[in-house]
Amino acid sequence: MHSTFVESVCLPFLLSAQNADGGWGFKPGAASRAESTAWAVLALRETELPPAHREAASRAVKFLAEAQLADGAWPASPELREGSWVTSVAGLALFRETNLTEKINKAAAWLAREVPGEAGLLHRAVRSVFGKKNTGQNFSYFGWSWTAGTASWVEPTSYAILLLRLLPVEKRPAEAERRLRLAETMLCDRMCPGGGWNCGNPMVYGVPGEPQVTSTVWALLALKEDHERPEVQQSLAWLEGFSGSIQSPASLALSAIALRAYGKAESAATLAAGLGALYESSEIAWNVTEVAWSILALSGTLNWLQPKSTIANSGGGS
Repeated sequence: MHSTFVESVCLPFLLSAQNADGGWGFKPGAASRAESTAWAVLALRETELPPAHREAASRAVKFLAEAQLADGAWPASPELREGSWVTSVAGLALFRETNLTEKINKAAAWLAREVPGEAGLLHRAVRSVFGKKNTGQNFSYFGWSWTAGTASWVEPTSYAILLLRLLPVEKRPAEAERRLRLAETMLCDRMCPGGGWNCGNPMVYGVPGEPQVTSTVWALLALKEDHERPEVQQSLAWLEGFSGSIQSPASLALSAIALRAYGKAESAATLAAGLGALYESSEIAWNVTEVAWSILALSGTLNWLQPKSTIANSGGGS
């Protein structure tokens, strides 16, 4: 990785923002959370790390590993004892830690068991009668929710797909294949008219929903194995067309990641190159997640999205 911005701004920011317990809050000085710590770990592991950075990553991995609940899930915040969507992100962060395979397997098993509220028969029956005409959604498809037992949405569904897809087929929980098929179909069903995704409402009372960059990026990454589907290609075209008007660092970084994943290297490089200038002109301090995503966008690799065997065979590149 040859980026002055990463070396002089992003990595020093992460190191200085790390808490004594090894984790990160969403911003410097905030209490450690599994979500922000997971993104920081992913960013650090994607770089060529000097000893100080490796030590920071190791401390963060320990924090994450110890935050896992007995059932295999991670809570949204430390004081909670119920699993959440953070399970998928924490699992992605720990996936390449060779001594933590059992923790990843437990997380995957929890995801395979965890069903959203609309998967219940009564809820599905009611929504099939009253919901489809207002939303255009097929409620026989479902994915994963932000909070256990509530409705499934695009982003938590995408995170879960990404983690489960990293596992070899023979190592996935028994229900994983069925859940993956349902979730991927749900994402295509929830696409906004014209391409792209928002939180999961493509149509509300007959009015088309507006796509959002963040949701679109995660859905595209989750559907990468089905890249030839018309919905995917239409949404990729939307993202590439819209990317020139992006003003936020998070959306800029995530768009660069998605376009690189789909082989749009030139477009991705153009977006990533703008992160440094955006940082210099920003009047609002960036948070830990934005900085971590910027590192991932500028790393030039996508190892964190690839199975271990792929990395081994390719020498670590994307």
